[in-house]
Amino acid sequence: MIEKTHAIVLRYYPYSNTSRVVSWLTAEQGRITTLIKGSQRPKSAFIGQYDLFYTCELVYYTRPRSGVHIARECGPLKTRDGLRANWKGCAAASYMADLISRISPPDAPHAELFGLLEAGLDEVASHPASAEFLFWFELRLLEQLGLAPRLQHCLACKRPLAPGERRSRFSYARGGILCPSCARGATDSLLPIAADILAILTSWQRAQNPQAARATRCSTRQLAEIENLLGLFLAYHLDTALPGRPIALDIMARKPAAANCA
Repeated sequence: MIEKTHAIVLRYYPYSNTSRVVSWLTAEQGRITTLIKGSQRPKSAFIGQYDLFYTCELVYYTRPRSGVHIARECGPLKTRDGLRANWKGCAAASYMADLISRISPPDAPHAELFGLLEAGLDEVASHPASAEFLFWFELRLLEQLGLAPRLQHCLACKRPLAPGERRSRFSYARGGILCPSCARGATDSLLPIAADILAILTSWQRAQNPQAARATRCSTRQLAEIENLLGLFLAYHLDTALPGRPIALDIMARKPAAANCA
């Protein structure tokens, strides 16, 4: 059976001297794997037709039993050339693609994840990448998976949290905020969360596009606290290692080297 779909390249690796195995994210079939035979031959029709972070139109023969389909045709729809000369953008794109690859089971359609990854790659290909954006992306991903932290009401008493409320606690295991009264005596996975951190996370969680994150400039303290809180939440609820996360965030924090003066 032949299928045609739009697909984002997540990763690839050699199958032989002339062929590659490529992992894709699609809207209709979820994460799939294809073998592209002869793609590395000098006169192959696949030369230049796919690469990391491309969105392509992919035609392939399905092989349900083996789980590795056979690519027949492939053509780029979005190449995102800006990522080839932008090391921070490339690092952010690599982390997003790896994160989606790790949490997406094979052959499980999830159109929202495809749309989120495509929007995320478009963002870092056309705007400066930042830790603020990656944190927004993580919150949107959790929302799509039905795992979003509950930040506007106390988990226990359901009371709405007042803006600027102090001494609240964040429970990464229970999945949200406990007000000061309900946090007394509780010890399971509780972390202090400053009022400004809660306000930033709530704002990003409400934002449907990355403009809110792009407009936010966090202090070093704020970035460190958000990195820790979200990192613990992701590790607990996604139950998977995220080795690319600290690497990407470290690269986001680096400043360009100063030009040497003659």
